[in-house]
Amino acid sequence: MISIVVGFARRGRLRSLGRIPLRHTFLFVLPFLLFAAIVTIAHGNPDLKPFVKAGNVIQYVLLLTAIGLNLHVREMLVAGAGTFLNFIALAANGGMMPVSTVALKVAGLPNVMNGNAVRHVVLTPATHLKLLSDVVPVPLGSPYFSEVISVGDLFVAAAIFVLIQHYMCGKVPAKEPAAGE
Repeated sequence: MISIVVGFARRGRLRSLGRIPLRHTFLFVLPFLLFAAIVTIAHGNPDLKPFVKAGNVIQYVLLLTAIGLNLHVREMLVAGAGTFLNFIALAANGGMMPVSTVALKVAGLPNVMNGNAVRHVVLTPATHLKLLSDVVPVPLGSPYFSEVISVGDLFVAAAIFVLIQHYMCGKVPAKEPAAGE
């Protein structure tokens, strides 16, 4: 959202985002649909935890596949690096992303891990790859906007910001003349 606002401030055009040459876009949508299904079905049901863990891993495999098929878009390399960092943190911790309770408190979200978390587990001394877990608090003054993110999330956010700026504010290439003109 911030990137789009910045794009407008730079006199960019929203419709120019249609020029992003993404391939296999359904592979970007599937992980989010899977996430929505997991959250809806598994919320409050600990018996489904094994399926949640498998679903979390499958989501990242789909997303990494989509990114890999789109490496011709230069920003996808950074997005892929961030996504891969998140994936290895999640995979190293049994299919769940560890989150720091200290970071949750700093972000103003102390009660988030009250047993209803579907994708996250509390970061403990036994957590693997702690630095790649959700440990960066983003306190925005409201539980609806505040967040705790990972280093991988920062990479992904930076890549998306640059991608939107590149296509929203970049010069539109001149149309090539059709054959025979």
